[in-house]
Amino acid sequence: MTRVRYSTTLDENLLNMAKHKASLIDGLHGANDIIEQALRFYFRNASVTVWEKSINTEDDNRDKHFQKLILRSNRLVLETVQDRTTIKKYDRESVCPDSLKLGGWDKVWDISKIMPH
Repeated sequence: MTRVRYSTTLDENLLNMAKHKASLIDGLHGANDIIEQALRFYFRNASVTVWEKSINTEDDNRDKHFQKLILRSNRLVLETVQDRTTIKKYDRESVCPDSLKLGGWDKVWDISKIMPH
């Protein structure tokens, strides 16, 4: 890919975070690599839309059961979710990768596969 010089102004904190992240990853040569990865990630996902539809039959069970439709340019994903619960206070050790693996969970998506952390 042809590289072109481009100058702009960025939020200083964002630029410093990008520089720091690049310094932690072998093979990256500065903030530009992080910014390029972020732009690629953005454009790869900019056309994704997510729709949800309640599939409840009881009024007292509102918003617990639903279908999720994820539309991407090359595929459609339909999920049926039986229960969505948000827990704000939890033991972080119980959701660390080792604990989750022991509990039978499989990691199916991680942004670091797309953008190394």
